[in-house]
Amino acid sequence: MSGRPSTTRRRLLMGTGAVTAAGLTTAVTAPDADAAAYPNAGGPAGAWAVQVSIDQRPGETERAHFSFGADGQLVVQTINASHTGLGLWRRTSETRFVFVLRHLWTDGLGSFQYEVRIRHEGKLTSPTTFVSEGSGTAVDADGKVLLTVRATVKATRFGIDDL
Repeated sequence: MSGRPSTTRRRLLMGTGAVTAAGLTTAVTAPDADAAAYPNAGGPAGAWAVQVSIDQRPGETERAHFSFGADGQLVVQTINASHTGLGLWRRTSETRFVFVLRHLWTDGLGSFQYEVRIRHEGKLTSPTTFVSEGSGTAVDADGKVLLTVRATVKATRFGIDDL
């Protein structure tokens, strides 16, 4: 026995929001017909205010901030997880991109509980907005899958002059 408190399904669902803000098992399937509408969108590089909806928690949304670096790096901070997630992204077309991220989850004493692994596929819907769909999976230290959830993200880009 490790002496650690057991991880409950509810705790996993509460902590997986940010994680899920990111993960995808199926792609956003809408056609890329509006690529011509945003030819200078420049991809997702920049700072974003995000709302995450998790299928298993209907009616609840989680707020987060995403920072997509021009070099393909991704940093994520969420309210529920209160952890920083690190990841990568790449463009898949003029208006589409994929991102993956991971963050560590600990108990109240700082002991490792699980890692959340997220994969999402996103679509720029304007130069200042994107949506994504994906899944997040909680994995324990032995690699055992504890829980997988689906999530959607709605994001709005913000800049230096936005207060």
